[in-house]
Amino acid sequence: MKKILVAVGSGLKGGNTDQLADAFIQGARENGHEVQKFFLGGTDLHGCMGCGACQKNGNRCAVKDVMQQIYPYLEECDTIVMASPLYFWTLSSQIKAFFDRMYALSKENIYPQKDTVLLMTSEDDTETTFDRPDSYYRFIVKALGWNNTGTYYAGGCHMKDGKKQVPERHLNGAWLLGKSM
Repeated sequence: MKKILVAVGSGLKGGNTDQLADAFIQGARENGHEVQKFFLGGTDLHGCMGCGACQKNGNRCAVKDVMQQIYPYLEECDTIVMASPLYFWTLSSQIKAFFDRMYALSKENIYPQKDTVLLMTSEDDTETTFDRPDSYYRFIVKALGWNNTGTYYAGGCHMKDGKKQVPERHLNGAWLLGKSM
């Protein structure tokens, strides 16, 4: 059994990205994994201040916000899943801040070993839609020494009857990725 932390970097609970994350979570739980989900949108999440306090204070970040609740789960989880909508051709600011704040986990710029997954949604659905965030994600994962265990990019997510709607094929794809963990 793995311990999986899912960070949803969207502003809309129940929106496309949240739905995709929930499909992944369902698959992972069906495979016996323990999953903890954090919805970052609408919280007091702040970016890294670059103060270096975490490196002097036993890896304790000086910024007092929602990350203080998340850090214990980050420390004990095996897998970190980041779910983000595509905003201006990259990851959401919530996921970027989440990445930045993981600096507090490092010791002499070495990070604890983690598996990672990236889930993304977008209304746009071309073969290059997710190129930029995919490149950034892969760079960060490599720089941290982590293991990319999967990505799922759900293009073509639209409004239907006034509600955000992820096509069923994408919900199934995210579920299968979760189930494969």
